[in-house]
Amino acid sequence: MPPLATPLASRAVHEIFDRVASDLAMLADRSIDVREVLYEERHDRPSAAGSVHISFRLRIDSDGRTRYGALMIPLAEAIAIAGYLMMVSEAQVAQMQAAPSLDRPLKEALLEVGTFVAGASDAAFRAAGATRSRVTFDGCQGVRENVPPAFDYDEGDPLAVGRALVSVADAPPVEFVVMLPRAESAARV
Repeated sequence: MPPLATPLASRAVHEIFDRVASDLAMLADRSIDVREVLYEERHDRPSAAGSVHISFRLRIDSDGRTRYGALMIPLAEAIAIAGYLMMVSEAQVAQMQAAPSLDRPLKEALLEVGTFVAGASDAAFRAAGATRSRVTFDGCQGVRENVPPAFDYDEGDPLAVGRALVSVADAPPVEFVVMLPRAESAARV
């Protein structure tokens, strides 16, 4: 039987999805709808299936300790969101998604997405009751299918993990994955 969910961690995961979707939808001027959030507690970094993902690393500072987490978004949707922030047309977004590599303006827009993700995550932590925590953006990386994201993590420490079905600009829903350190792991950092 899995352990009971930590209320603060579960609230933070749900709040992150809601706030990230709301903030990015407003900035991109496109709908971003969270359709379902599943919460679990794990002792390893999960991977995402189906495609390459962009992992937006989150640095979480609390009570003099630093821990890390991540939000993973499928590459096509991350490119779409970045393109919408760049105010390009749907046709240009499709071209960016089909390109064999990311150009400099798109990479910069993805970094901007990461900054907004961290800001929304910081607000989500506060709304969930973690008022002494601060979340900042710590870079992003492409992550191959079925490979966990890289961030500073002691294997075996507890993680709060959320998986959400998210639809970007009325496209079919895809899975976003968020990973956050659980409070009891902070004692070891």
